[in-house]
Amino acid sequence: MQRSPWLAIAVLMLVACSGEPPSWQKLLASKITEQYPNYQAQPAPNGGLLVQRPGLAPIPVDVNAIAQFCQRGPKDCDYATDQMLLELRGR
Repeated sequence: MQRSPWLAIAVLMLVACSGEPPSWQKLLASKITEQYPNYQAQPAPNGGLLVQRPGLAPIPVDVNAIAQFCQRGPKDCDYATDQMLLELRGR
């Protein structure tokens, strides 16, 4: 998959638009809708996301698990988000 500086751009956009610090939930939701414009990523009560996909069953995303990878560094973050996106597409 093509890499983009999505994390930095998303952080700047969220802070500029909302005036509040971004959450991992918001950052991952924006990454999902950027990659799959027809999907809807909705916040779940447990801090995760529930992704609604047209014609497919909704799928939960464990935001905390991905955030842990992202805190390790950019390579781990890219790997975790790529795997998330592949899983959303594949099921």
